[in-house]
Amino acid sequence: LVIVGVIAYYFVKPENKSVSNSGGKVLVNPAVGLTFEEAVAKFDENFVYYLLYNIGAGSLHSPPFRSAIPKIEFYIDNDVYNVEIIDGQINVKKGEIEGEDIIIRTTTEEAVKMVLDKNYVAESFGNGLSSIELVAGKLELASKGYLKIYGELSGAE
Repeated sequence: LVIVGVIAYYFVKPENKSVSNSGGKVLVNPAVGLTFEEAVAKFDENFVYYLLYNIGAGSLHSPPFRSAIPKIEFYIDNDVYNVEIIDGQINVKKGEIEGEDIIIRTTTEEAVKMVLDKNYVAESFGNGLSSIELVAGKLELASKGYLKIYGELSGAE
């Protein structure tokens, strides 16, 4: 019963409301004060971080009884960013990553639109302007908390 309880907790675990960001600093939209064109030109890891934070990536977690951490590969035009979520902390770096769970693809312009307007995220994915590819199996994704994010982005169950 205890094991079943622990496993059930991880599958229905409430969202992590205390996601630390940048060492406890206030999360600031990196596009604030920039024109659309300036934001596109200055796009970097901070924009990826902000976007992933807004779609709830901070609530991803390691599966029960395993140390496998959630990993995302994010393709934005010709740039690739890798993301690891460790204890609710979203870590973004430039470059590819091995063992990614999902791959997100979009353009810089679409990503900036999503950073500027959180409500635009679902529209971008819904209209096929951005995409999400599941690499890991559904059980692995479910155990790490991806399915809620996937459902919100893709509109799928």
